[in-house]
Amino acid sequence: MQSVRSSFNQTLFLKNLTRFWPIWGAYGAIWLYLFIAEASSGWDAGLARTLPLESLCFFGIALAAVFGIIAAMAVFSYLYSSRSVDMLHALPMRRGGLFLTNYISGLCFFLLPHGVVFLLLWMAELLSGTAVLGSLLMWLTAQSLMCFFFYSFAVFCAMFTGHILALPVFYGIFNGLAGGLNLLLQTLAQEFIYGYWGTERFDRLALTLTPALNLVTTLRVRYDLDPPQFYGLHLILFYALFGVVFTGLALLVYEKRHLETAGDVVAVSKMKPVFKYGVGFCAAIAFGTFLYENFRGSGSWDLLGYLLVCGAVGYFAAEMLLQKSFRVFRRGWKGCAVLLVCIIAAVSAMDLDLFRFERRVPQPYQVESVVLVVDSYPSDSLCYSGWAVERPEEVEQVLKLHQAVVDRKKEFDRQDYRGYWRQEEEDGVSVTQADVLGVRLSYQMKDGSVMFRAYDVPVTAEELSDLESPSGLLHGILNTPALVEDAYFAGVAEDDQLVRAEVSMVWLEEDPQEQNGTTQNADHYTGVQLPTEALPELLEAVRRDLAAGRLGRRYLLGDRQRLENCYLSDLELTFLRPKREDAGDRSASYPDNQYVRIGLETTAVDTLAVLEKYGVIGPDARLVTHAEEQRRSAQVEYAQSTGEPVSVPGGAVLTNGK
Repeated sequence: MQSVRSSFNQTLFLKNLTRFWPIWGAYGAIWLYLFIAEASSGWDAGLARTLPLESLCFFGIALAAVFGIIAAMAVFSYLYSSRSVDMLHALPMRRGGLFLTNYISGLCFFLLPHGVVFLLLWMAELLSGTAVLGSLLMWLTAQSLMCFFFYSFAVFCAMFTGHILALPVFYGIFNGLAGGLNLLLQTLAQEFIYGYWGTERFDRLALTLTPALNLVTTLRVRYDLDPPQFYGLHLILFYALFGVVFTGLALLVYEKRHLETAGDVVAVSKMKPVFKYGVGFCAAIAFGTFLYENFRGSGSWDLLGYLLVCGAVGYFAAEMLLQKSFRVFRRGWKGCAVLLVCIIAAVSAMDLDLFRFERRVPQPYQVESVVLVVDSYPSDSLCYSGWAVERPEEVEQVLKLHQAVVDRKKEFDRQDYRGYWRQEEEDGVSVTQADVLGVRLSYQMKDGSVMFRAYDVPVTAEELSDLESPSGLLHGILNTPALVEDAYFAGVAEDDQLVRAEVSMVWLEEDPQEQNGTTQNADHYTGVQLPTEALPELLEAVRRDLAAGRLGRRYLLGDRQRLENCYLSDLELTFLRPKREDAGDRSASYPDNQYVRIGLETTAVDTLAVLEKYGVIGPDARLVTHAEEQRRSAQVEYAQSTGEPVSVPGGAVLTNGK
């Protein structure tokens, strides 16, 4: 009579639950502690609605990821010992049945605690009159699906190794492999590809293939909706579908797995070459770039040397793990040579620009808009912000700038900018002679794609005087009046109301005071707020000055023109954003304010006239330029060392002599 081989073993299932009860017991206890700790500080309907949802956004992801690998290590631990694997596979069960029994028992490590916590919390809310079933059901569904994905992925990883300590290593590496490689490859590409900043498609793909990071950055509770709602369930469902795929693949590998591979680092023979070359490549990228950053040489080809050395070390280390021997050099040198040749070929392709990445400059008809990011003076709202360029004539100027930088690639790319910055003293003023600006371009193409570029552009007085040079073109773009005004007020809507205006760093001149027989200076800087009735007139004056190019002028160097024209003072404008129908009830209690900070300049005649009209500046209050402040500071320092009186903005100042 033929023996019956079952597809599910209830005894083994129950044994796994009882044997590994500390795992699912600890998991459930952590969730209960979280909810009880919050309830002890006061429980109401609002907390009952938001706490289960908030717990999913980070805490739930972390628990799912950590306990997913713990559960997989527990229920499939028999695969890593020759004795236990032979014993269990001698049972009258199909391989698929054995896999299914262990897989379901591990999955129950999450489903059972979830059910218990859900029922206990719901009963407690019913007794307190604060039950919100929708939030609890969302927590139960989302957390169960996340645990299903991470657990299924851990089981999938478990099928490829015969060593229990290798399993959490593989699991951790594969969870962050895509994101880590993307970051390292971008660092490598920036060394060999001129202008490389990143690729949106690769960034999106890397984020998708890094589940924990993607979930952390996506899951959130939207408080702007009434009632607050959980956002990100679609992403959890997406990964849950992949959990089904990983489960099916794990079953297929389990069916073909050789039992004698228990104890091997890699249990599937076809994956051993992938393991060797993968470890070698990752070691080259990770450790090669690390050594290069800490022991930087004279050029990019020094990086290639680090890549080759680290790649060879990683390859032979992987070979030793597979062969369980240190004698791998004679048999493994050919494979190592193949890896090194591939690295050299990849680096050469990047450095020689075989794919024409460096030379590509979009055509005007291809570009929808450009975001230009560059540091400039003065240090106000536009100092570090991005400039949105949309008008066709301005887009063409940005493309002309891009082409000018590409044309000087050989000069700019090989320039060693360490120590390039220079500053000299001229008439008591520190004037910058040379600097390097980081320029980033983000093109939104009409076909929906995004193109990134980043360059280091040297800036000198000679370069700025040449209107066709990269820095000259950049200076012209940043000083286009319409673009400057749009950039300052990019976040201000038409119905936003100016409710406050203040001028910072106004120099107040007061009479000297006698203290201890010596005359002390009482002058100082302070902020001055304009009266409410001055706000409409001030805003009109600011816009007239911006449109005429008398205000908002940008400087790429801290040269004499910048120091003599720019005041220390900034005009800080506060706009009140009224409640909008699409903002929910939250905007009624917490209206949004929009702040605009504009550096004041000596040429802003209309704005300065309004400030003088309303007493911000006058006989006893004035604005001080950067050049004047540098001279004053130098004079005060000299007076403190000699005891002699000095002159400062507005008149004489007597200091206490030594």
